[in-house]
Amino acid sequence: MEDKILRKLEERLANGEISEETYKTIKARYEKQERMKQDEFEDEDEDLETDEIPIETEGKTKRVNLSGASKTADVNCQYFSASGASKVEGYLKADEAKVSGATKVVGDAKIGNLDVRGSFKVEGKTEANTMEISGASKFVGPVKAKQIKSRGSSKFEAHIDAEEFSSSGALKIVSDVDSKTFTATGAFKIEGTLNGHEIMLKPGGDSSVTHIKGGDILVESGGGGLFSMFNKGKLEAKTIIGDKIYLENTIADEVEGEDVKIGPGCKVRLVRGKNVKVHGSASVEKREQL
Repeated sequence: MEDKILRKLEERLANGEISEETYKTIKARYEKQERMKQDEFEDEDEDLETDEIPIETEGKTKRVNLSGASKTADVNCQYFSASGASKVEGYLKADEAKVSGATKVVGDAKIGNLDVRGSFKVEGKTEANTMEISGASKFVGPVKAKQIKSRGSSKFEAHIDAEEFSSSGALKIVSDVDSKTFTATGAFKIEGTLNGHEIMLKPGGDSSVTHIKGGDILVESGGGGLFSMFNKGKLEAKTIIGDKIYLENTIADEVEGEDVKIGPGCKVRLVRGKNVKVHGSASVEKREQL
């Protein structure tokens, strides 16, 4: 654009439409304006440090920081951080996002790496590469991620699709879970079906999963940390279906698999399997050979 304007100015000078003095004056004024615009552009990153968040409708902002009681609209940036009571009234798109306060996203969230150490809520769907949660979080819409680590109190109200999912705090999932590797230690409740190639559960209290389907399924007691000696933990499930299954302190209606070991503290109504072993302290009402 700058070259085009200067060329027209030079043509007018060559055609005698303007004097050389006028040409120099206009050119100097124009170049000054362009330098001022460039300076404003280069100072943009410093402006982002305040609560006045400039939202770009096209392209991606470098950095968006929210602190204190703040509110903004749609966010599309490389780095997002929130350290106060903040609200995003639209979507949140970020390569990196760190939340240490109480943050709410009204729309969808699409984040490369998410790190939550406070309170975080997403009302739309969530997509991420990695999610590390050590605070209190709630995800209303479906969640899709490569890796999810929950170390706090997390609630998921819709379907979860993950390659790896691990939880060591208080976990509640209202819908189904599809995860290649799923690990949960502590108190958890899954109201749908838990699907996974490798499922390892260590309930630290009264925990429940409606249905479990997987390859290798391991349920061990003693997932209550320092209090495991007093509270061994118990799992309740309607059905548990897998290839290789080992259960402790589990109450289930039906258990089915290739190799099934019903360990101490279990109460199972029906067990189906090719190779079935039952601990002396376990209770199994009925067995069926596959």
